[in-house]
Amino acid sequence: DRRNVRSNSLHPVKMNLAVEAAKRVGSCAPYIFPLIDVIPYGRFVFQRAPILDAIIMTPMQPLIDFTMQYQMVSFFAFIGMFMGLVRNRKVAKMVRYNVMQAMMIQITMIFPQIVTSSNMGGLIPYAFTDLVCTMTFYGVMSLIGYSCVSNLLGDIPSKIPIISAAVSQQIGGGAGYDD
Repeated sequence: DRRNVRSNSLHPVKMNLAVEAAKRVGSCAPYIFPLIDVIPYGRFVFQRAPILDAIIMTPMQPLIDFTMQYQMVSFFAFIGMFMGLVRNRKVAKMVRYNVMQAMMIQITMIFPQIVTSSNMGGLIPYAFTDLVCTMTFYGVMSLIGYSCVSNLLGDIPSKIPIISAAVSQQIGGGAGYDD
């Protein structure tokens, strides 16, 4: 009888660990969208370091092909995440915070896209385009890496200047995972 009591008392702990692990991994999932969007900025990096091309592009290629074929899917996913997750208080704050932060990172990529996509009729030198693309790639990859590692460790990825403050303001209250 004692054995049954002991095993039943440990069961909720195992369940809590499983739920916590799922939350941590699930909080990394929204960062797939800025990851897909930043990969084109890595073209100069991939030319210089083909091993990174193999490491990053090979596993991501099916998702990239899908988003290129169905470009509106990304837009609808963006809107759906905002409406269905960020504003839904029934979703854990950890998940809502990370969805909003991934969206903010994605929004910041609009500025380098404006600079690099038009090239202003050849007025922007190739070296400048290379610099902007490379900086954008490394910067966004660093933000995604920091956020995912923080989540997996159970920490709040709230130390990104400007972005984390805006996310905390959108989510409401502190950036803690207190719900």
